[in-house]
Amino acid sequence: MATANNTKVWDWLFKIMSALVIPLVLWGVKLEVKNAVQNEKIVQLEKDLAAAADVEKEVRLNTQALGRLEEKLNAANTNLSEIKRLLRQP
Repeated sequence: MATANNTKVWDWLFKIMSALVIPLVLWGVKLEVKNAVQNEKIVQLEKDLAAAADVEKEVRLNTQALGRLEEKLNAANTNLSEIKRLLRQP
């Protein structure tokens, strides 16, 4: 009698464990899909970051060029002021 009860217990335990396998597999698939989507997002964000770095480099170069241009304009203004002063002298 004890072996029959043990067999029933093991039978029910096997059925319960078998029923839990399907949700576990579905959960695993969901995790894999989520990881794949996250990996794609990471790749896209890395591309965006590289593009932003290129823009930052261009902005830095433009800032330097603007600084040099400002220096040249200041020098030209100084020269023009000097020429204006010389033309106004009697």
